[in-house]
Amino acid sequence: MNIRTSNNSEFSYLRSTNEIVGGIVDESSFVWEFEPLEQFSVLPNLGMFIIGITEQCNLRCTYCCYSGSYEGNRTHSSKSMSTEDIDQTLCFIRENAKGDKLHIAFYGGEPLVNYEVFQYAIAKAEEIWQEAVSFSVTTNGTLLDEERIEWLIGHHVELHLSVDGTKAFHDKHRVDAAGNGSYAKVYQALKYIGENHNDYMPHVQLQKTLPSFEDIPAIAESWHNDELLKDIQPSKISALAPNFGKGVGLLDFEQQKAFYGKLLSLYQSHQDWLVLKAFLFQQISYWKDRPIVEAEGKVPMSTCLPLTNKLFIDTQGKIAVCEKFSDDYRIGDVTTGINWDKANCLTRTY
Repeated sequence: MNIRTSNNSEFSYLRSTNEIVGGIVDESSFVWEFEPLEQFSVLPNLGMFIIGITEQCNLRCTYCCYSGSYEGNRTHSSKSMSTEDIDQTLCFIRENAKGDKLHIAFYGGEPLVNYEVFQYAIAKAEEIWQEAVSFSVTTNGTLLDEERIEWLIGHHVELHLSVDGTKAFHDKHRVDAAGNGSYAKVYQALKYIGENHNDYMPHVQLQKTLPSFEDIPAIAESWHNDELLKDIQPSKISALAPNFGKGVGLLDFEQQKAFYGKLLSLYQSHQDWLVLKAFLFQQISYWKDRPIVEAEGKVPMSTCLPLTNKLFIDTQGKIAVCEKFSDDYRIGDVTTGINWDKANCLTRTY
């Protein structure tokens, strides 16, 4: 793809190497060559394990990937791990973790629905690995009362908290089964942490999932006008996962360019609006932080396997490469271990 700037400089974007080079370049001269895949029987970088401790959730967010509308994904269910399941899972982790530092993350459903088993898992992991293990939990925040917040902070659990904006935006989609919004409970938990444990706020990661990025200017303004939120920068702003079963459409380039131009102009005038800052810096980082390598000869194939640094373990003890994988793709379980033939087959197929 050729690019001409406003001062008539010419560049070429090379899709095969994901880089921009000066002048008009024939991309056919930049060809990746892949070495044949070798059979693997070890994942050498494993340092993170995500435990899906329950499939239950007290919310029914309209865009949830577990709503039943996403092909290949499970739906909400009553399945949860027991303490015996945790024992087996931690045994598997002990046998497969690499390196000196271990991170265990908890996922759902809503992990705090299974709170007693969640507590057991953390206490047991602390007993096994002591200072060498750290924890995080992805939560909707509605079950975070003062007692639980104190326990989580006391055990140094990083909170990944879902907040889609201020009340008007959050409560559009993050609702319970009766359609009631969840913002008030999340805000109260965040307020308690800010007032009583402000030094812990760097360990509270606020994550937004937005059905439409068109709401960002309004969210940014209302966020900035909130006394509590205005000093908290979101850690991640995500679009909805594409639902290929329902079909996806193409974005209009000119409309997208106009939208980002509007955001940039708004940010020039309001550089203290942290939602705008987080979103724009996130988009820039996709380009700025992309991997650039000097390639001589053939370039090794890179897939999740065998280079992944994490694994996901679901409520039934089945293993996936990560929590975002379709439920159709599992590569073993915690009792029998990784099925290397299946893992290699999936990688070759990819």
